Amino acid sequence: MADFKNALREAKKAMKENDFESVSKYCKIALKHDRKNYNALLLFGRACQELGKLEDSKKALMMATQVDPESPVAWQGLAVLCEKQPSITTREESITIYTRIIDIIKNDEEKIDNAFRKLATLQLEKEGYVSAAATLRMLAHRVTDKNKIRDAWQSIAQILSGVKDLPEEHAPKLQEALQHLLNESVLGDNESNYQIYLRLLYRTKQLTNLVVAAQKMATIFPTYYPLEWICRMYVEMTATPNNEDEFPLSKEDISEYVTKLLRLNKASPWGNLAQGIIYLLDDHHVEAKAHLRVGAERVGNNLLGWSILLKLQEASNDWAGVEVTCKRSLKIMEDDPNVTVPDNEEFEEYWTKLLLTQAKAYVHMGHKNHLHQAVTLLEEYACTSLDCGVLLIKSRIKLQEFDLAEDDLEKLEEAFGEEFKLKLVSACLYRAQGKRQEAFQILDELVQEHPECAEAHLELGRVYFEKGDLKNAQISCMRAGKLDSKLGQAFLYLGHIFRRQDVMEKAVKCYEKSLSLNPCDDETGAALSDIYRILGKYEANIHLLHRVTSEGGRSSCGWAWLRLGLHHLALHGYDQAIQAFQCTLKINPDDSATYECLGDAYLARGAHTAALKVFTYASQLNPGALYPLYQIAHIKQITGENLEAIRDYEAVLKREPIKPVEVVSLIGLAEALIAIARKYYEQFFHANVKDACLRAITALMKAASIKPESSCIWKLMGDACTLLHPVPASLAKFTVPAKLIQKEIKDLDEMTVVDKLQILQMGARCYGVALQIGDDAALWHDLGVNTYLQGKVMEANNKGGDEAAIKDLMDRSVMALRKSLSLDPLNGMNWNSLGIIAAHKILGEYALAQHALIKACECQPSAVTWTHLGAFYLTHNESHLAHEAFSQAQALDPSFITCWVGQALVAESVGHSEAFDLFRHTTLLGIHLESCIGYTHHVMELACDAKKQSNVRTQHVIQQAIPPATDSMVFYSREKEEDVVGLNMAGLTLEMMGLYQSAVKAYENSLYTVQNDKDAVTSVMATLGFEASIRRKIKSKTSLKQAQRAVLMCPGSPEAWAMLVAAQLAAGHTQTQVHLGPLARILSQEGSPQISSWLQTMSTRLIQVA
Repeated sequence: MADFKNALREAKKAMKENDFESVSKYCKIALKHDRKNYNALLLFGRACQELGKLEDSKKALMMATQVDPESPVAWQGLAVLCEKQPSITTREESITIYTRIIDIIKNDEEKIDNAFRKLATLQLEKEGYVSAAATLRMLAHRVTDKNKIRDAWQSIAQILSGVKDLPEEHAPKLQEALQHLLNESVLGDNESNYQIYLRLLYRTKQLTNLVVAAQKMATIFPTYYPLEWICRMYVEMTATPNNEDEFPLSKEDISEYVTKLLRLNKASPWGNLAQGIIYLLDDHHVEAKAHLRVGAERVGNNLLGWSILLKLQEASNDWAGVEVTCKRSLKIMEDDPNVTVPDNEEFEEYWTKLLLTQAKAYVHMGHKNHLHQAVTLLEEYACTSLDCGVLLIKSRIKLQEFDLAEDDLEKLEEAFGEEFKLKLVSACLYRAQGKRQEAFQILDELVQEHPECAEAHLELGRVYFEKGDLKNAQISCMRAGKLDSKLGQAFLYLGHIFRRQDVMEKAVKCYEKSLSLNPCDDETGAALSDIYRILGKYEANIHLLHRVTSEGGRSSCGWAWLRLGLHHLALHGYDQAIQAFQCTLKINPDDSATYECLGDAYLARGAHTAALKVFTYASQLNPGALYPLYQIAHIKQITGENLEAIRDYEAVLKREPIKPVEVVSLIGLAEALIAIARKYYEQFFHANVKDACLRAITALMKAASIKPESSCIWKLMGDACTLLHPVPASLAKFTVPAKLIQKEIKDLDEMTVVDKLQILQMGARCYGVALQIGDDAALWHDLGVNTYLQGKVMEANNKGGDEAAIKDLMDRSVMALRKSLSLDPLNGMNWNSLGIIAAHKILGEYALAQHALIKACECQPSAVTWTHLGAFYLTHNESHLAHEAFSQAQALDPSFITCWVGQALVAESVGHSEAFDLFRHTTLLGIHLESCIGYTHHVMELACDAKKQSNVRTQHVIQQAIPPATDSMVFYSREKEEDVVGLNMAGLTLEMMGLYQSAVKAYENSLYTVQNDKDAVTSVMATLGFEASIRRKIKSKTSLKQAQRAVLMCPGSPEAWAMLVAAQLAAGHTQTQVHLGPLARILSQEGSPQISSWLQTMSTRLIQVA
């Protein structure tokens, strides 16, 4: 016993000296005597722990706890051992250790807190969050220090909030912990605790408490988070109300919170939804839809926002919006099968509900494509639901699939019997089929059996309206509107009725009411837009159209885009009109009428190629339409394709169109014919000119018989008559409708023949009729030119030599042009024409002519006006001024041939060597009469010059010049058939080309002309040349040959024989002087006075010489 005590004493002494080896040795000695000695076990455990013999330390301490379980020292030693080497003990052993320590320790709160926390940590790892939370809860109740209590509750909150899908039975524990933690401090974890607390309350359905807690949090933390929860609760508790929980805040309070939230975060999902509901309760539907749409888009995996928006859209008949909302909701459900469905409905049930709502929207929108989609959706559910079946039949009625509608109606009657809805839809089917009597009988019975049914009264009113009974139709529609104030169709038909009765203001109000009730109804919108345009309310109309077209999801507003395009087209906004029509075609890609409008817009903008393509496609879509064919012809006429335009106009007229279309087609045909006639005139195709003008006159006569009050018809007819003035005499017999000559003739097909003067007089009368319809400067100008041309024809024909009649025509022409100038004093064309006419030799008002031509150059400087001024100066021997005027014309238009001809004539008049080159240049530019004869004159002069012909270069020039000279004279002789000089020159050039038959024909025409005119001068140039040679007494064999050729060409011409006599005398042929004298005397008796005088002198000399 003494050894035991000594060993234990030595062990304690060694422990104090930290001699752990000695402690271990002495403890072993002591334990040999008493293995259950508590102190020896404790000392041995401590020594082993310090020496690193952890297993021995654990055994010793565990034995000590068995010896005295109530003593804390051994347990504390084990705890220290666990901390140093956690792997030395199992978690169960560690939990037991700390549990015993907690039970043993009474007053030391620091140790209690440490033990509890370590135990909770071990329990969290081994047993889970429930035991750990329970331990920490015990700690919160054991300690008295506030900080330690708060830390305990904070640890509980952290543990439980970190648990995913915390079971409901443990939620109160977390709520208790959070309630102990929440305070008014902005520091620490208070904000996150509040967030956890709000989420917990929402999960446990303590919605009222949640709102109160969120309010409190909002006062502490100025963030959007608590406001989001307040708004969310407002949305959910308002959208799905129940008797248990009512939203605890007033409207003013929630409005204030919503405003704050949206100020902090404009894109807040629940803030926008709450704002939308507030607007909805205030009946501000447009603003409500906007906010609800934004909120619904931003709320993830929850269809509540879309559900609220869908209900609002249905209530306001916003069927386009319903369609979009249903599509969006279905897409969300397809992408996320776990999405939150409103009202806790089953996923599949809500999916079906959305599909049927979408089909209902398609039916109400009524577009063809929408109706087909509705049929596809409804066919699956038609036999199981009466409402679906009725919608399916209505869809087929709108699609005019009457046979299928009848089959579906029979199936529904077999399945559901004779329901009221089926009777009503059968009446709708009868009305759509045109069986108004059958529909009337059914509806009359229905309104008597069910007088409260607004839809039955509406259908009855439709039947009355279609029958023309406006009074009863109005009564029925008013009853329908009274029974159901939201039935937009009732107000629509009331608008139709008032419009028929010409009560436009009431019609407008009814249409506006109908559109406010059913903003997606195309028929209502189109009717309101049309009546706005009729009444001149353009601002209201454009506002309506912009509103409809700018709304999202309006896939059936083709009518609005179409009318918006027409509005822009009327205001010359062609680009906007084109865009609007293109939007219409995206909605209705096969609408030929819209293509016609698009073609009109392209045409108005000047895009002729695009317009032609569009009208061609429209014609393919609707082959029976005449308007595209007419516009195709019109575009081709504009682009200069007149021959094709003529064919297209004739194709339109062959279809026997209505009178207005026939008139515009006849006018277009006449315009194309006149345009092609002008082109033919430039090419010297006079027969074609005559044919085109006469066809135009015939067409215009038909148009005038239909619409005689149209001034353009008479104006065009006058143009066609005037255009025949240049036609040569051989073609100057014209077959025209006899009614133009004799008004009493009724038959338009009866024709008569007139000459050139008569056709011009007929044109003047046409201009006169046009002027009676409307006073116009251009018409007075055309009348003045026509009257002037009549005088020219009379002068050329020399009918009776009545110069007084010709002068009277010229005076009348000047008066008409003065009248034109009084209406349009700045028109250069009017001044130009006045100058030309005043310069005529019969009038001789040269001062007026000069003033008018100068004024024309000032008002409208062009190559034409300057050329005419130059010609005026040239005829008055003012070569320098003429040259300056022609130079101005050349600067303005270097390709204008007439000004070059003028310069050539100036050069010729002053004897300039470049005259020939200038005439040659004019032949390269085109065809002009003065150019033709002037160029040929110089070519002939060069060819007859014996001295120059010896030059090789000159011969080459002549060879190159003869072909164009021949062409020039051929064109000239076509235009001037009675010009003997021109015919002779044409014959000479043809002969030089080796075209003898054509040359003989030209000579024969010349001979025929000479025989009809004894005073004609056969060859002026040769005569002047021979006179000059005689005066200079120059002998020339070339002159003799040319005279002989002149006699051969015109053997009956006294002048030709006189030239031969002169040439023979000049050449020295005096051997037959006795015979030449009498011959000259005889010929002088038949020649002109000038030639006779000269020949008398020559014969006297010859006789004296003889």
